[in-house]
Amino acid sequence: MEENRMPSRWGKRVEKADGNKFGYVDVALDKLTINGPTVLCLGGQFVVGRRSANGFSKFVYNLINTNPQDRKISVFSLMYGSYDNRPMEAHVSDEEYETIINTMLMPLISSGGKKIDTITAQKNMRNLTIVSHCFGTEVANKLSHMLQEKMVELNYSNQEIASILKQVTNICYAPYRLQGFPLFSVVDFYSMQDRHMRYFPKIEKMNKDMFATTQLNSKNNHLLVVAQSLLKDYGKTDIFDEHMIDLLKRDENWQLKAMAKQKQGDKEKFSRANALSVGFGFCIAESVSNSIENTRIEKLIELDLVKIQKSVDYIIREQTKFENEKEEKELNQ
Repeated sequence: MEENRMPSRWGKRVEKADGNKFGYVDVALDKLTINGPTVLCLGGQFVVGRRSANGFSKFVYNLINTNPQDRKISVFSLMYGSYDNRPMEAHVSDEEYETIINTMLMPLISSGGKKIDTITAQKNMRNLTIVSHCFGTEVANKLSHMLQEKMVELNYSNQEIASILKQVTNICYAPYRLQGFPLFSVVDFYSMQDRHMRYFPKIEKMNKDMFATTQLNSKNNHLLVVAQSLLKDYGKTDIFDEHMIDLLKRDENWQLKAMAKQKQGDKEKFSRANALSVGFGFCIAESVSNSIENTRIEKLIELDLVKIQKSVDYIIREQTKFENEKEEKELNQ
């Protein structure tokens, strides 16, 4: 007997209203088109219902607050398909991947079944910022490789393909990938204490005097941001998991939602998560602001990963300085 399957579909963040108290509407896979700066939210493997898909999009929306203009962009979240006998196991079918490619991405790099000029394709793709967690990073990665194959069929050169695909920025937490190296520009965040760390990209070195470090591969447009631990002072508990995106979630007032779960009332225990959350949000806002700027002028302005690395490094240094001063103060008491 064939299993019943719930299909994948997009959802869009909209203004809350009397008839839509959650500020979220469904969008069929074959109806989503990119017409300007857009954020695609690809959550983890449990994002298989409207509530969880909306929750992830709200999480991302609340991080985009450094520039008021950024909050006016389109924010979509993918609700993954699932089978009745595996209701909490995300599944995106080959047909659904093809629909996303053909409906959403191909119009950005082709017209009438033919390639378009490189600058136009680059500017079209620069509209896209993808925010992913765990399984969602593999979805983004697979889309990039499928689009590469389509671009080869359109007779784009390898150099053109690389220059166009890197305009998409994928900002990831706990990045899980199975299919090769990412083709989009990528900023990966994760903790060395994540239980799935063996699946993540390897960090070349870690300065033990810092709570986190960065590593930029300019050739592949790949920035790593790796923390030794986000819960140094709190210790291991059953409540917290350094794999979960909840550690970085903020509410509308820019307060960490993890704080509400912390019963001892010492917010300093979450200062590392706070620092990483600020860095994560900065990366999203920087990509979105860059997309907006690209719509205003004819010239292409590429996202500056060196600038992003320097900004995240500053956040890491400030947090490390805070920890060192706190420890010194405690020793002198």
